Amino acid sequence: MTFNIDDIDASLSALNAALKEHYLRGEKLLYLILFGDLTDHNIIDNDSHLHCQFCEWLTLRMRGDTLDRNMVLSISRNHDAMHNITRMLMQAVVSGTTTKELVSQYHGCQLAFIDSIETYRSSLSTFRNQHDTLTGLPLRHLLYQEYPSFLERCRRNLSEFYVLMLDIDRFKSINDTWGHNAGDEVLRLVASRLSSATRRSERLYRFGGEEFIILLETKGRMAAESAAERIRCNLSSYEIIISGQLVHITVTGGLTRVEAHEELHSVIARADNAMYYGKNNGRNCCVTVMADGEPSRISR
Repeated sequence: MTFNIDDIDASLSALNAALKEHYLRGEKLLYLILFGDLTDHNIIDNDSHLHCQFCEWLTLRMRGDTLDRNMVLSISRNHDAMHNITRMLMQAVVSGTTTKELVSQYHGCQLAFIDSIETYRSSLSTFRNQHDTLTGLPLRHLLYQEYPSFLERCRRNLSEFYVLMLDIDRFKSINDTWGHNAGDEVLRLVASRLSSATRRSERLYRFGGEEFIILLETKGRMAAESAAERIRCNLSSYEIIISGQLVHITVTGGLTRVEAHEELHSVIARADNAMYYGKNNGRNCCVTVMADGEPSRISR
């Protein structure tokens, strides 16, 4: 999965609405059977699965290489199957050719659709609980869960995998000067700024304290360093007002390439070392270090 708390809540709402919408379709079918109501052409159309509002959500969720793609694919397949069997059953009712087998197939497709939605809804709820309530970002535990999938995706796409660790400069002085409420507000604003600076293929996490981690899928070192600088520079000119005072917020980053089959903890340790090299050499910069090399400050 590659979305934040707002996206999760929107998806949960879409899933709840889908269940309601398709229960209403079942109600129309029941009214047709019991009272001979007019058939709904949105149901008996061969492309009926494309007419319901839920199809729009499915289309959006199917775009890109999201980590929850298999669950969404399962819902999509069951959604299509349920529309097909509903159309067949409604046509059979109208023509008087209904069979027990057809009704049984309808029931089975309906249950499969509901089960696939419930499975995904449960996964989303668990996923939501692994996000930070302050910033809305995924937390460290989710980073470790998703790392293998991201690594495999980069391998499959013949891309290079980089990890960028960022730390807010002089954050302790903000807490000491204005208090922890001000510090929390800075964390929230920085997280929002980082979210707007990252692209769809880049995964942002709150690692802990004032540290953030971004997973980058790139075509090479130059592209990774360009992405790191793009993200850092988005904050380098960022100013906020705390208790009537203008405060300039910057971050320092450590960037490193993930080697084949490398454990995440060793990658993070290397990125952390690069980041603190930057802290000790002026801050407000990004530093690259490879597995077999020395730290090198990125220059624009």
